[in-house]
Amino acid sequence: MKTYTSCDTNLNERRFKTLLSLLRLGGIPLNIKSVSNANTAYNVFIIVCFYTTSVCLWIDSYVHRNQLVQAMKKIRILVGMQLVTWIHFSLSYRRREIEYLIRLTDTFTWEELPSRDPDTGYLTKAGYIPLIQRLAQYVPAILIGYHSIQSTFRIILNHDMVFFTTWYPFDVSESPAYEIANFTQGIASLFVICLFVGFQCLYATFVCVACSQLEKLRAAILDIRQTHIILQQDCGAETNQQDGEEHPHTPEEVFHRMQKQLNDCIRHHQQIKRYLETLESTLTHPLCGVFLILLSAMCFVAFSAITSWGDYTDVSQALLLYSLLTSCLYVFCWLGSELSEQAESVRDAAWGCDWVGTPVPFQRCLIFIIAAANKEFTLTADNFVPVSNKTMMNMMNQSISFFMFLLHMKDKNRDSNHGV
Repeated sequence: MKTYTSCDTNLNERRFKTLLSLLRLGGIPLNIKSVSNANTAYNVFIIVCFYTTSVCLWIDSYVHRNQLVQAMKKIRILVGMQLVTWIHFSLSYRRREIEYLIRLTDTFTWEELPSRDPDTGYLTKAGYIPLIQRLAQYVPAILIGYHSIQSTFRIILNHDMVFFTTWYPFDVSESPAYEIANFTQGIASLFVICLFVGFQCLYATFVCVACSQLEKLRAAILDIRQTHIILQQDCGAETNQQDGEEHPHTPEEVFHRMQKQLNDCIRHHQQIKRYLETLESTLTHPLCGVFLILLSAMCFVAFSAITSWGDYTDVSQALLLYSLLTSCLYVFCWLGSELSEQAESVRDAAWGCDWVGTPVPFQRCLIFIIAAANKEFTLTADNFVPVSNKTMMNMMNQSISFFMFLLHMKDKNRDSNHGV
């Protein structure tokens, strides 16, 4: 049975400082060897605030289920909270595995890689990693600031609450219960934002680290081919020498250098394979739950938009929520496709390595890396569906088809009523 130990915090704290701080703020003590009593109390407090608010919202939606439009607004929030609930459960249950995955990055370096592709000018995956760190820092701050401002205005002007009017087993319309209820809902909002943004940024960082190493491996394999080309040019130069002077690079020396380069590539490839296997085993179950909740949420948003059809404000809110859900889905699926493409590019580079005329041991080692790279890698959601752009398009097609079906049935029902 595999044993997961805590990570060495020296390197990881520097590389993942923003992400770890964000998730710790959300009650997940990642990469901490010993949790203090104060930290434990904070984690328990923020979790209790979130789940208390979630339960009260569910009860309020059931109590006022006859008020369909208002119930739809609250259930939209609850759908997002269910996604955060699953993320919290996944991060808590797989905390040791995630820490082990972070520790595996100790053997990798990506800081020296170029941030932009010299041919296309686009950001490389190594260039995305610091960008993700900045997003993890500024996006939660913007969301918390915006949510705090609009909630404050609603509370002052309308005597409303942070998550609309919510059921409680006691009267919260008067002080101090009103202030306490809003405070707990505000803490629950902090929990939602930190985990929602933190999980996506953590996933994106893990995938970009893998892609950066695959890019690095591909460049190293192509460098072997360049070394072989130099060997052929040097051998031709030796043949044309007239003064009898010995050429500084003999074929044996260059082949020895090529063999050393290939051995380094094989070791690096084995480290990458180990990292990818751990990445798949760690994230496959959490991604399955995320995909199922996202698909359900997208279909529900389509249903709520139809029930509020004609109310442009409510429909625009539903459209905004749908865009947020599809953006979240895009982050997971696009990066999954990029990871598969980078793994395939290593295979193509290995196949394209100029091995004709090389020693037999070199050819055998090259066959080994080709056989290992020839196995297609695809990140999956619980071995059920691939995390790819194709899956994203299928989910969007299903939700849009559901929306068009409901819209057609609504128009048909309206026409039949007018006919009567």
